[in-house]
Amino acid sequence: MLEHSLNGFESYEAFVNDSSAPVKVLVYQKYDSDSDTKRVIGHIANLERGNNLLIDGQDWLITTIPEDNKIYRKADMKICNSFFPAITDKTRVLKRDANGNIVYDKVGDPVYTWMGGESFSIPCIVESSIKDKESNNQLNLPDGRLTVSMKYQAISNVKLNETFKMYSNTYKITHIDLTQVINGIGIMVVTADIVPSEVIS
Repeated sequence: MLEHSLNGFESYEAFVNDSSAPVKVLVYQKYDSDSDTKRVIGHIANLERGNNLLIDGQDWLITTIPEDNKIYRKADMKICNSFFPAITDKTRVLKRDANGNIVYDKVGDPVYTWMGGESFSIPCIVESSIKDKESNNQLNLPDGRLTVSMKYQAISNVKLNETFKMYSNTYKITHIDLTQVINGIGIMVVTADIVPSEVIS
């Protein structure tokens, strides 16, 4: 029945984590939630907490550990409302000439160069309020503070006191929550405070 539904008219094409090959998923509106959160059903290999799904031109982030019945998985996903300006790590590599030979300096030591440090964007969920688990109500964060939820991965500029630009403002990272990451898979939540313009100048 799942295969029939996935191949039917009610299914959607989704690109998982920037993959170039689409997969089929089913998307349902949750009864107990607003339109920012939906339920997604698909094959086991495609659904993990922290995965990004691009569906009909919109980015979504899987926010819950999928329920698994060994045939398919279902999980909640939330719409991404921004992009985090990430930077790749720099790696020291041996410098080589046009023929692939290692380059040496005047005293015979190998010469190294730095690779990486490129910018790229990560779909993320930016919020200025958090949910109180006991009352299920939204609590506003202090003015100028944001939380940014995104797929866990190694990013050189996700460190305490690092700054990034978002919504025409500069923010400084004050906390990194990795409690939703298991065995390197999941979601990291970054808390950041706005940097006053007089401090920047």
